[in-house]
Amino acid sequence: MIKSINHMKSYFSWKRPVAALFVLAGLTLASCNKDVPGPTAIPMPVPTGNTIGDIVNNDANFTYLRAALTRVGMLPAVQDRNARFTVFAPDNTAFNRLFAALGLPQAEATIGALPLAQLAGILQYHVIPGQVVTSTMIPETFPNTFMPTLVQASSASPLLKLMNFPSRRGASAFVDNIPVAQADITAANGVIHRMAGVLLPPNTTTIWQALSADPNYSYLVAAITRADLGMPASSKIVNLLNTASPYANFTLFAPNNTAFDNLFRALGVANPTISTVQLLSINSCINICAYHVMIRGVLNPTTSPAPDLIRVFSTNLPATATQTPTFLNMLAATAPRLTVSTAGIKGNSNATNAAINRANWHNLNGVIHGVDQVLRP
Repeated sequence: MIKSINHMKSYFSWKRPVAALFVLAGLTLASCNKDVPGPTAIPMPVPTGNTIGDIVNNDANFTYLRAALTRVGMLPAVQDRNARFTVFAPDNTAFNRLFAALGLPQAEATIGALPLAQLAGILQYHVIPGQVVTSTMIPETFPNTFMPTLVQASSASPLLKLMNFPSRRGASAFVDNIPVAQADITAANGVIHRMAGVLLPPNTTTIWQALSADPNYSYLVAAITRADLGMPASSKIVNLLNTASPYANFTLFAPNNTAFDNLFRALGVANPTISTVQLLSINSCINICAYHVMIRGVLNPTTSPAPDLIRVFSTNLPATATQTPTFLNMLAATAPRLTVSTAGIKGNSNATNAAINRANWHNLNGVIHGVDQVLRP
């Protein structure tokens, strides 16, 4: 110990003159710095070539988009050479597909008939500000990535933006469930990806609100309500599916009433009704309902378990059968997993794959896919 103290004294004794030199040098530099001029801004070169706005203006395939951007006042922004954007740009054919689905005239003039606020929200959902995202930058990892758009998620939080969900499978790229028709059209201020369809922002309803409003899913609503009788207040399935946040990112496989009828008949109930759900035990309802909510995994499994949530579109399903965890694995880590693929969704005790009969029901807090079987763990 005495040796260590002596060593420290020796250390500080030879440091003292050096420290004094540093102080002196600092004073000298401070006095010299009086004559140093302030920093001079170095002008950044302005990119040359066509901007995103120029390309939209001059390409005959984008006349509907040009009319839409002009109407909502966004065209000057995408013409700004000093800005950077990634634009997922629907072409005229994409707009006509949307108009046909809505029963509207397939003509450029229809752009002028759409509600202005709704049109602005749709266009803003196609734009990633401040980033130039080429197709090779979109990962192929399951299920997708997410990027902030121009759409404000909450009036109370201006910095929170709605996300869209780009993904890539080999040479094919998608945003949400819409294919990219032509990737990587380079512009002076960013990049354009021509879309085969118009991207639509999620509905403002939650998954629970959407299910509750659709009579085709009344059995599932009844089953979830019964399951919650056995769940603690902090983990009730209704509360989770009713989370009013665009960052929740749930994926629910929702069996319709016919799927429940088929299950009850297989269990020996000749003429099932919605009341038949009450014959299921509360634990059975918990197991069934939790098994239909897909997650990526469990965060902090040994401390405070939380689900790693994912928003999976039909275009994200893998070609080969892949096992994935569900909310049931939050309740029992060793519970069977779902098997998902482009061929369908299979529960551990189901003999065959369930088919998706209503895909990509996009809500504020996640995606619903209607399925034709009740998935059984």
